[in-house]
Amino acid sequence: MTESELLANSSSAGLAQTVAPLAAAAADHGEPLRIDEMNAVSCGGFRGVSDTFGSALWALDTLFEMDKLGVDGVNIHTVPGTINEMLGPELSGGHWSMHVHPEFYGMVLFSQAAPVGSRLLRLSASAPAGVKVWATRATNGQIRVTVINKNTRGATTVHLHIPAAQGAATLIRLTAPGVQATSGITLGGQSFGSRTTTGLLAGHASSSTVTPLGGVYTVTAPAGSAALLTLPAG
Repeated sequence: MTESELLANSSSAGLAQTVAPLAAAAADHGEPLRIDEMNAVSCGGFRGVSDTFGSALWALDTLFEMDKLGVDGVNIHTVPGTINEMLGPELSGGHWSMHVHPEFYGMVLFSQAAPVGSRLLRLSASAPAGVKVWATRATNGQIRVTVINKNTRGATTVHLHIPAAQGAATLIRLTAPGVQATSGITLGGQSFGSRTTTGLLAGHASSSTVTPLGGVYTVTAPAGSAALLTLPAG
């Protein structure tokens, strides 16, 4: 598999569609559906693909695609020491630390973009090919919009039409030096660093403010990146 194949819609939406019949059957019977052992590349992964920032964008988009089908939960498969491991534990001097690989950042952003109890929303957004836009409404009514630019060349600008929304929104970004990067990844300006002993993002948090114009929020996403827009609660 190549990076472009991983970022193709067939690897996210296409993968989700293979689960669609199961999701429909579960819904018909009023049963929850959980996907077990999902990851981008099977059998330990593929170096230069599974261990890159592209896997974070893949995970983020694919989890939304599974949510769209009504899947109740997903287990991301990881084995320590393999190419596609997400978390690499290490014991040194009697102390544990953890190396956080790129894919995990996509999962962290998804947990922020789709908090427990939230529901997917339909929205009007003009987005070119290779760009995905997802919106959720939390249990407190707060709306969050995620923009994923899986194109490796050129930024994209998305105009989000949210008539009911009012006030300035907060924007954070998931970025890396490139889709094939294995380090230098930040979420909201923060990082887990080379290794973490706390499991918490560290560093100076960075965000920006987006003010709507006529109910339209304009978000620009650099090539190979994602952005999370959080609207004011109300």
